Amino acid sequence: MPRPKTHNERALIITWIIELVKQYGHATTKEIAAMFGIHRTTAEKYIRVAMKRGDLIRHGRCGIFRDQRAVIDFDLKRYSHSKVAA
Repeated sequence: MPRPKTHNERALIITWIIELVKQYGHATTKEIAAMFGIHRTTAEKYIRVAMKRGDLIRHGRCGIFRDQRAVIDFDLKRYSHSKVAA
C-alpha cells in the first residue's frame, strides 16, 4: 500500500494539474491518474480542488478545460467529421 501524500505533495500535484490544463487546454481524469501514478478517484478529488483554485471548467465526462473556448473547440473537433479518401 503506497504511503499517503503529504499536504505539500497534494498541493504540488494540484498546481501541476492547473498548469497542465492551462497549457494544453484539456485533460481527462484518466490522463491525470496515469501521469501522476494515482488512483482515478484520487485524481477526481484533485481535479475538483483544481477547478475551484484555477477557474477551470468541467464539461460532462469529457474532462476539464481552461476556458469555454477550449470546450467549444473540443466539441467542434469531436462532432465534426471530414470525409477523407481511403
